[in-house]
Amino acid sequence: MTEPREILRNAGHVVVQDYPSRDVPDALTRAGLQVTIYGGPTEADVLASELRDDAIVHRTIGRYPDSADLFSTYRPLAEIDTVIAAAQRLGVSALWRQSPADTDDDPDRDVWRAHAQAAGLTYLDSPPIEEIARELATD
Repeated sequence: MTEPREILRNAGHVVVQDYPSRDVPDALTRAGLQVTIYGGPTEADVLASELRDDAIVHRTIGRYPDSADLFSTYRPLAEIDTVIAAAQRLGVSALWRQSPADTDDDPDRDVWRAHAQAAGLTYLDSPPIEEIARELATD
């Protein structure tokens, strides 16, 4: 199953490590997913994204989750090994990478895909995860 919509629809818990805009965790939360945000370099920086009275709230939980279904990242190629290790530790089946470049001209795409697939992960980078989350929220 590599269809982005199905992967996100079947995920219950998404870990988001960095993002290009707050729209990423917010759209995932509005789509009804459990969202954990790695908001900094330490476990103390871990947040939960929640919907309360139709507003998105990020609250500190201060611990890494034990597991997740999907790992979303917006980190540079230099951190690929750390990202994949974190995804594997959580037991996710897919890595969804937000490209910092235009997705049609991403020089790192093939390296990310090869490393993710070698680790047994489905790799996605297009379309942006928040686009699919917004679609799911309106279903």
